[in-house]
Order: sequence, then C-alpha cells, then structure tokens
Amino acid sequence: MNSLVIYASHKGNTRRVAERITAILAESGSAQMFSTDEAPAPIPAEVDLVVIGGPTEGHGMTPEIVALLERIERQGVRGRRMAAFDTRLWWPRFLSGSAGDSIAQRLRAAGAEFVGPVGSFIVTMKPELQPGELERAATWAAALADALREAVPAGR
Repeated sequence: MNSLVIYASHKGNTRRVAERITAILAESGSAQMFSTDEAPAPIPAEVDLVVIGGPTEGHGMTPEIVALLERIERQGVRGRRMAAFDTRLWWPRFLSGSAGDSIAQRLRAAGAEFVGPVGSFIVTMKPELQPGELERAATWAAALADALREAVPAGR
C-alpha cells in the first residue's frame, strides 16, 4: 500500500501528528509526508491513500489547505481514497469548527472516497498537543491502514 500524508502546520502540532500518522502507515507499506507547499502535483497514480490535515483556524481550513485542495481538485480526485484530520481546541465543534470536517466535505463533493472518519487531535491554548493525542493519532492511522488493506488488492 502506498500512502501520502500532506499537512499544514503553523505551530508544529499538526506536523507532529502528521509524522505519527506517516510512521504508522509506513508499517503497512510506503508512506511519504509532505507539507502543503511541497506536495506533489499531480498526486502520483500509484498512491492508494491520500491523508490531508491542518490546524483549525477561524472555524475551518487555513489558506494553505484551501490552496492545496484547489490544486488537487483541478487534477481530479474522483474515486481517490482519502482521509482528513485536524488539530483543534477541545471545544464543541460548533464553537471551534473543524478543518478536517471542511477538508472531507470539500473532497467528498469532488468525488473522493473517504477511508474512515475524520480525525481531530486536540491542542491546548498554549498551543501544544494534549497528552495522549499522538497515541490517538497512531490508533486512527492504524484503523486507516486496516480499512485500506481491505480495499486495496494484494500486491500493491
């Protein structure tokens, strides 16, 4: 299985989550991680799973994530297996918003197939990751790998 993790991060927390997700996906095959400005365009055809994440700011996506989505939507995402995550404050979603939800909604509308639920990993006001969030990210990534194994033919 070939996975690609693309992230935006302003304070380093989302990058740390992306690193953990990439490490877990690498246990099941090839996994590469890129920041939004380094992400390959177009996404290589041999990539089985694209994971996109960023911090929640202003109730949604950062400008870097919006620009990335515009770029990859132009190339076509219909039928691509994808997953989305964010880092956000531990507030009800209607107060904090969720970049992951916004990413997923936009890519689903463009025809992407989502593997698993959106992942949200919690930061404090400092901002830093809450204790245990990297472990939660690892568990989320392992569930993605399991779901992908079921969906991708053997030998890929």
